[in-house]
Amino acid sequence: MTVSHRKREHQPDEIQTVNEPGLQIQCDSCMCDLTHSVRIKCADAACESGDGVDICPACFCAGKEFSKHKRGHAYRVIELHSYPIFSADWGADEELLLIEGISKAGVGNWQMIAEHIGARTKEEVEEHYNSVYVDSPHWPLPRMDVEFDIDPEEFQQRKRRRMSAMNSAVPPPPKVAPTSAPGVHEVATFLPGRLEFEHELDNEAEELVKDLEFGVCLAYGGDQIVEDENDGDVKARAQMLEERKANEDSRSTSQPPINGINGYVNGHHSVNGDLSRPHSVAKSEEPSTEQQTTTTGEEDPNAEEAMQPPPFETEDSLAFKLTMIEMYNQRVAKRHEAKAVMFDRGLLEYKKMQAAEKKRPKEDKDIVQRLRPFARLQTAEDYEVFTADILYEAMLRKRIQELQHYRRMGLVTTGDIDKYEMDTIRRIQLKANMSRDYYTSERLNQLRTGRESEGRKSHERESTPKPGTGAAATGTGPPPRRPPAPLNLANSPSLHLLTPAEQALCSQLRILPKPYLVIKETLVREYARRGGKLRRREARDLVKIDVNKTSRVWDFLVQAGFLKITTDPQPTAPPDAA
Repeated sequence: MTVSHRKREHQPDEIQTVNEPGLQIQCDSCMCDLTHSVRIKCADAACESGDGVDICPACFCAGKEFSKHKRGHAYRVIELHSYPIFSADWGADEELLLIEGISKAGVGNWQMIAEHIGARTKEEVEEHYNSVYVDSPHWPLPRMDVEFDIDPEEFQQRKRRRMSAMNSAVPPPPKVAPTSAPGVHEVATFLPGRLEFEHELDNEAEELVKDLEFGVCLAYGGDQIVEDENDGDVKARAQMLEERKANEDSRSTSQPPINGINGYVNGHHSVNGDLSRPHSVAKSEEPSTEQQTTTTGEEDPNAEEAMQPPPFETEDSLAFKLTMIEMYNQRVAKRHEAKAVMFDRGLLEYKKMQAAEKKRPKEDKDIVQRLRPFARLQTAEDYEVFTADILYEAMLRKRIQELQHYRRMGLVTTGDIDKYEMDTIRRIQLKANMSRDYYTSERLNQLRTGRESEGRKSHERESTPKPGTGAAATGTGPPPRRPPAPLNLANSPSLHLLTPAEQALCSQLRILPKPYLVIKETLVREYARRGGKLRRREARDLVKIDVNKTSRVWDFLVQAGFLKITTDPQPTAPPDAA
């Protein structure tokens, strides 16, 4: 019999087609394929060596003789094992191919096993193995008491229909292999194929265990493990014990010198802390390797390097190493928690988050920004519901403030509110048109006179007009500019370092507490350095902000007593000599 294994054709896991079985049987005379047909097997002792002799029905009927086979030999008819034995839709031939495929490819490599069987998918192979063998009450053997009353012709027809259905099925498109390059994702340092980042949280956590090695551990049931005599560590330990025992025997049989002390040579010292071995013995072992190298001329490159047996783990060393592993596990768990927050909340979808942020008004963005610390304390769904409720509450508060404003204005009905809104819009448009017309006419006048630059400089040099004077009072110029609204410092950092008066000043000047403290410290330090001789103009040069704001801060510091204005003493004329 010629038995050969077909060469495996590599196919993607997603493509499931009907293949020929991995075992191929051929006729020893005409070399035709007998895998799926009835064959004649020679039963004579001369032809039973090896895999035996298989003959196709045509060569058997023709009486062909070849090699040791003769036409008069005894024979057996080998039929196909296409009948169920363990499952209703699996034949005995497929069960044999399954066992052979598992022995060659290993349990779990279902794709290769399915290709070896030929007419099964990897899902069918895995399900059949788990249901028949793994879930069997007689595991690892299947149930042997199962009987099936199925007509062989019907069983063959089922097999043919299954094979034709597999051949006619359209294979799914192959999956695109994931790429771990950072450039294929919205986040530059994220590797989507590995679900990792180039620089992880606590990136140096592996430094704790990268050089950690364990020796022979006798704790936690390690002393009950049977050692393998062929293991290199076990051999090295046994050799070390034999050498130590031989050294002790040789030392006990040797006579100590006359001038020795306690049986050792004068001047004896320990070698590597070993007080049980004399210095002479340690020295006698060293020339042995040198002598071997000198006799052979050079070291044998194929000789095995002497292995140092692993040390035994003491209680302290084992506790120390387990503590290092526990520290590493805590850091890795913290890293996984941080990554879970990003994955569960979709923080890696940067473009989607950016588009959602653009749709929100500025007030909602500030609220969401302040609520982000609560994301670690809640699940993704709870945090979304919590954020939506807070935004809804803010919207209701804003609407209530609007209604209270309408009520203070005396607006009761919806029609009054609509009329008020229309009048407000019309008033704003009228002011804008007046400003545009005024600046347009002023521009034309400047172009006609040719004094654009001079007019602009003179306008800058003019002082601020007093209330009730100027173009705004006469109604020919633009409306007066409204002062900016006070700054809300409720959530500003370092607010507790300011007095109530300083808080009011910062709110009016729209200066945050931290910059104000820097300005105050600069002015006070310079005032002290100059011995109290600091002028307002010099203070403006020290602080690079608006001169009006600097003047207001200067006046406040003088009024609060931080600075004192001293006038230079006038020189007095000496009295005339009488």
